[in-house]
Amino acid sequence: MYTDYKTLPDFLKPTDLEGYFNEFLNQYSNKPRSLKALKQLYELSYRQWDTYEVLAPEISQKINEYIVSSVNLNSYDIMDTIISIVENLFLKDAFDYIISKKDSVASSSVRRLISEAQEEYSESISNPYGDLVDF
Repeated sequence: MYTDYKTLPDFLKPTDLEGYFNEFLNQYSNKPRSLKALKQLYELSYRQWDTYEVLAPEISQKINEYIVSSVNLNSYDIMDTIISIVENLFLKDAFDYIISKKDSVASSSVRRLISEAQEEYSESISNPYGDLVDF
């Protein structure tokens, strides 16, 4: 039975989340990419963001690869979900890949979505939590 990540508590320890990310990769890596799967990954990315910690490098790399292979420049819903995941997890490689494809996007709404992400996150995607101040 698969975990519905939307039902998880909003706040989880990073070590718990690592287990869920690995579960996600085991469950979805060899299946066709779908909006349903990406929405599950979004749920995990949202919770990871709330930990104020970056993903372990090996998980980050696998998620980057999954995201790049999921890109569908013809689908606003898929790209909106992907960009949200990329921003929450600071996936620079996936971000750079998406930005590099912007000029070849036929859909004006998807192109605008990518442009807005580029404008808002291009400086911070390499500097996770850089704007936060320690108190």
